[in-house]
Amino acid sequence: MTREMKQIFTRRITQANRTQLVVILYDMILEYIKDAITAQEIGCVPEYKKDMQCARNCISELRNSLDFNYDLSRNLFAIYAFADRELASDMHSMKTEDLSQIAGMFQKLRDAYHTISKEDHSQPLMQNAQNVYAGFTYGRTDVNESLYSGAARGYCI
Repeated sequence: MTREMKQIFTRRITQANRTQLVVILYDMILEYIKDAITAQEIGCVPEYKKDMQCARNCISELRNSLDFNYDLSRNLFAIYAFADRELASDMHSMKTEDLSQIAGMFQKLRDAYHTISKEDHSQPLMQNAQNVYAGFTYGRTDVNESLYSGAARGYCI
């Protein structure tokens, strides 16, 4: 994942509520899988394994955040466990044939959660995070962004 993509994800995380965080994790998984496929195609084994492990870490985060008071959590757990096993197997065998199937599965879950997130109007989990102001100044090819940093930043629980 490029440094720019990491900054984009970081910015999205600071402004996200619970449902949007799930969408962001799905987006991260899809990005890592795409990067792993690219790394395998050019023969960069360490980068392939790193991207696969990062995708597995995101799946682990999703699995650990499930609330089993809901029946849907059991189904999601089974999906996450299956995807994690497949990624682990592919990581060690250096295959990418199953990755498009896994990516398709996560794309469908991402789309479903994205639809749900439009109806979730709860506050962002992080309070007092840096505010990003875009559009005040323009560069030659893009919009410059300015960050405003308050005194106290962090999670609001």
